[in-house]
Amino acid sequence: MRRIELDGRVVERGGQQFVSGRGAKADAWTEIHRIEPHGFASSPIKGGQGLLLPMPGNPDMAYVLGGENPGHRPAGLPAGGTALYDSHGNIISLVGSKVRFVAPLFEFVGKVSIDGSIEMTGGITAAGSIVDGDGNNGA
Repeated sequence: MRRIELDGRVVERGGQQFVSGRGAKADAWTEIHRIEPHGFASSPIKGGQGLLLPMPGNPDMAYVLGGENPGHRPAGLPAGGTALYDSHGNIISLVGSKVRFVAPLFEFVGKVSIDGSIEMTGGITAAGSIVDGDGNNGA
């Protein structure tokens, strides 16, 4: 096992991802299969770090785990917290009983249904109608 620093080249082929990069002793690796868990997909950026697992007896075969770039990882998550983030500073985090969205713009595609109350500290802008469901015109 050894560490690899990814160079930003990512190839998608047959539903799998292949990355390239360099090891600590300037050894270069090209189109190494990157393993990801089910239900999660990401595309690592240049400077991401991973664990390279060469296959014994077959120097042309290896796998990469990880690919996180330490400069973009959100800091300060408490124990048990989870964050999904990208290289632009957008974050969805699950911490305790809260779900947080940190982004300059939220885009919901499809129908959004909320069962409960919403508290806001800002205005609401609507491109369509806002319907008062109980018929009392907001009273």
